[in-house]
Amino acid sequence: MSIVSKITRAIFPAREKRTITVVAKYDAAQTTAENAAHWSQATAWDADTEASPNVRATLRSRSRYETANNPWIAGMVRTQAYDIIGTGPRLQVLSDKSKLNNAIEADFAAWARAIHLAQKLHTMRMAQARDGEAFAVLITNNKLTTKIKLDLQLIEADCVRADYNGEPTATEVDGISYDADGNPKRYNVMPHPGGLDTGARGISVPADRVIHLYNADRPGQHRGVPELTSALPYIAILRRYTLAMVKKMETSANISGVIQTEEIDQEDGLAEAKPFENFSLPRDAFAALPRGYRLQSHQLNNPTESQTEFALQVKLEVARALSLPRNVALGDSSGYNYASGRLDYQAYDKHLAIERLRIETIALSSIMDHWLREFWPQSIYRKTDVPMTWFWDGRAHVDPVKEANAEAQRLATGTTTLAIECARQGLDWEVVQDQRLAEELRERQRRKELGLPDAKNQPAKPESPPEPEDE
Repeated sequence: MSIVSKITRAIFPAREKRTITVVAKYDAAQTTAENAAHWSQATAWDADTEASPNVRATLRSRSRYETANNPWIAGMVRTQAYDIIGTGPRLQVLSDKSKLNNAIEADFAAWARAIHLAQKLHTMRMAQARDGEAFAVLITNNKLTTKIKLDLQLIEADCVRADYNGEPTATEVDGISYDADGNPKRYNVMPHPGGLDTGARGISVPADRVIHLYNADRPGQHRGVPELTSALPYIAILRRYTLAMVKKMETSANISGVIQTEEIDQEDGLAEAKPFENFSLPRDAFAALPRGYRLQSHQLNNPTESQTEFALQVKLEVARALSLPRNVALGDSSGYNYASGRLDYQAYDKHLAIERLRIETIALSSIMDHWLREFWPQSIYRKTDVPMTWFWDGRAHVDPVKEANAEAQRLATGTTTLAIECARQGLDWEVVQDQRLAEELRERQRRKELGLPDAKNQPAKPESPPEPEDE
């Protein structure tokens, strides 16, 4: 008996069995002659069976093909990764030991630059959108010039797969083995199936040294599918539609005109033209055609407007699959006003915050576990003894003056703090405060050296009249 059945029987006692006739119906659950073809591919499989290795391999190859050959898709995938990762995460340690905090932050920043952490996170996020999942193995790189020799080795999703020479087990999902509680134990890393050394056996890597990024859209899903999956059919349709329109335009442009003729009486001595025969007419002259012939220019229908609208609709559908707002996906905000741009970015910023939280929880947490072990060898400190937070790039405001006034008003009324306002811009409030105080101290010292009055004793500058509000 399953644990769910035991709990159910404990809470709800057995009842007398009754026969119930269900008369309610759902229209979407009906299969008719009209909708049978549409729902023919709907299945009731679980998440891992639905996303079988062969299915995921097919989706990856098609998603990579479209991304490599469609500039719009490539731009959207790259823009999403750049917006999420930015210039890379920045660490702030919040322990009560300031010297320790500064040492950890400085060493981590130097190490992150040495291993190109931001660029590797960019690649992993693009792989997650294009391939469905991204993997990185934590290795030791003795060639690093930093004190910390930890490094990230990125591997493609194709390499993490089952060793088909061995026997599969019930607790393994395509190269990932799990314990009885569902925690990953080991990852089987094989040579790339599209590489040269396909006959070599793989290596088994402990789970604590592997970073696995993917979105689990269903409970019980252990491998990821490309985020572009739902948009792939529309991308293919757009490609065929565009090529057909180009072919039509080329064919129409290559035909200058057509000559039509009525029935010709051979007794009149007129020669009958051969079908599809080319006729050359003199330039800048009126040509007298034989009796029975009529010259007509070829009608060229320009489908540019319909093609543009269709292409725009497909691009927006692809953008929704990646949770990109319209102006970000198209790289064009010409049709936006100030309020519309702000509203779209509010929803987009929530998406960025959730994706960054996932990266912090899955990737950065695992990285810091191993990083601190090398930073504190033979130490009594643990990661839990070091409270920390991460800062990401902030978003530049469309109207900096309005944002600065709003920020000053929030600080003056006490409805916010310097830490919150700096976090909006991806800055460390302690660094900002220390830098500001250092600048004030240096200014006072220089004024004293030059015999200038203190800045606080300077006469107040006249206030400029307020600018008119935009309609």
